[in-house]
Amino acid sequence: MVSRCLVLASSASLPFVIAMIAASAAQAQDAIPAPTILGWTLDSVRAGVRYAPDYLGSDDYGAGFTGAVVLSRRDATPQPSGAPDDGVSLGLLGKGPLTAGVVGRWRSSRDNDNDLRGFDKIDGTVEGGVFVNWWPADWMRLRAEARHGFGGHDSWVGDFGADAIVRADRWVLTAGPRLGWGDASFTRKYFEVTPLEASRSPLGVQAFSPSGASWSPGAIVSAEYRVNPRWSLESVGSYRRLTGDAADSPIVADLGSRDQFSVSLSVRYSLGQ
Repeated sequence: MVSRCLVLASSASLPFVIAMIAASAAQAQDAIPAPTILGWTLDSVRAGVRYAPDYLGSDDYGAGFTGAVVLSRRDATPQPSGAPDDGVSLGLLGKGPLTAGVVGRWRSSRDNDNDLRGFDKIDGTVEGGVFVNWWPADWMRLRAEARHGFGGHDSWVGDFGADAIVRADRWVLTAGPRLGWGDASFTRKYFEVTPLEASRSPLGVQAFSPSGASWSPGAIVSAEYRVNPRWSLESVGSYRRLTGDAADSPIVADLGSRDQFSVSLSVRYSLGQ
């Protein structure tokens, strides 16, 4: 369950803070009781820093905050693991290898500065929908999400992924392919260049009107090291490649890049285990 902007610390100091927490964690073995509300138990919390493109399609990068809150039903069958890029999820159906429920994500706003001077701003968006998880084996998970936007965009988007999971002593390693999708409305919202925006831009971009859905294949890898049963460090690397009309937009082709990378470093605390 991933939600953004959960840490109030500067990105420059956060790796140092994480290292200090991890160093002291080896001596912090006592568990904090896991709170339970309406049948849901808080299993773990994660906070860290992420280095990623400034906006979808950008070739400029910056550091921001990343975090996660993991909840589970008290009567649910324990699952082997999740993935660091899952949306905020609440399982409602299923207790075994096949589960489903509701999911939410936050998509950050897009400002009209730097390369996008003269463009319209796009507000932040809450994306809500449903997810399905299937564990064909305890080392493999398949997941699909379908969400609708509320706020900055009102389009349909989806994410599909598969993860292979390896556990070795204190390490948990995951890797797998990803495929993102946005409908034609989503593509127009984030990759269209209107004649007015083209005339206002000081960078000489041309007007562009996309007409189809957008797809973004990619991959993600992660490594988690358990310092002790409570504390762990997690690093994640991901890649997405914009295709179709999204890649042909001047926002990407002239001002940005179709290749989108991100890396993150986080610390996790597990409760009541």
